[in-house]
Amino acid sequence: MLAEKYFPKKSSRYNSISKLFKNLDWINTLKIERWFGLWIMVLAGSNVSIHQINRWSYWDWSTFNFLILGILVLITILISIKPNFLQRINSFSSGINMFFKGFLLFTCGTIPFGFDFNTFVLGIPYFIYFIVAHLTWSIVPDNDDKTIPLKKDTASILTSISLFTLICSLLGYLNDDPVISTIAAIYILFPVVILFFPPAIRHIQRARMHVIFIPAMFISISFPWFLFLVLPLFWILRYYNYFKYGEVKPSFKVDLPTDMNH
Repeated sequence: MLAEKYFPKKSSRYNSISKLFKNLDWINTLKIERWFGLWIMVLAGSNVSIHQINRWSYWDWSTFNFLILGILVLITILISIKPNFLQRINSFSSGINMFFKGFLLFTCGTIPFGFDFNTFVLGIPYFIYFIVAHLTWSIVPDNDDKTIPLKKDTASILTSISLFTLICSLLGYLNDDPVISTIAAIYILFPVVILFFPPAIRHIQRARMHVIFIPAMFISISFPWFLFLVLPLFWILRYYNYFKYGEVKPSFKVDLPTDMNH
C-alpha cells in the first residue's frame, strides 16, 4: 500500500493523519468489514434468480437497478445496528441458525428478480457455503504471538468445512450453476491444505481471506457494478486500519515461515 511508503509508521506525517482517523471510530463500532459477506449473501439470491432467466448472463450492467441497491443499503443499515446478527458458528444450533439467516438475506436479493421453489433449491449450495465461510472465520489465529489453534482442536471443523465445500461444488454442478460450483471448487483447496499440511498461520490467513474474496469476484462476473461497492470498502478499511492501528487489513499478505515463532 502506498501509504506505507509515503506515510511510514512513527513518522510525523503518519502521526498527523492518524489523528484525523481517531474521529472515525464509528467504523469499528459498525463492524463494516462484515458488509462484504452480507452483500455476497444478498447478491447470491439475485444471481440464482437471474440464472433461471438467462443461464449465460455474465458481465451484464443491466442487472443494476435502484431496488437492489436500496435493498443492499437497507440491510446494511439494519445489520450495522445489530452487528451480532452474523455471529460465529460455535455449535450445531448456531450453524442451523446461520443457515436460516443466510436464507433470509438470500431471499432479499431475489426480490427484484423473482423467487419460487426452484430458486430455493438452486440456492441450497449457497446456503451451505455461507456456513463454510462462518466456520472458517471461527478458526482464529493469534496474530500477536503468531500461534494457531492445535490441529487436534480444529480437525473436526476443518473436515466439516472441506466436506461442505465439496457438497457445494457438486450441487452447483448438478444445478448447472457455474458460479457456486467454481467458487467451491477453488476454495476447497484452502481447508484441505490446513487439514493435511504442517500447521502454519499463513494457511489460516489465506483461508479466511479467500473464503470472502473468491465469491466476491465471481459474483462480480454477474454483477460488474458490485465492484464499485467492494473495492471502495476494501480500500477504506485498509487505510482506516493502517492509520488507526498501524495494520494493513484486509490484506492478502500472510505471515511467512521466517516470521513465525513456532
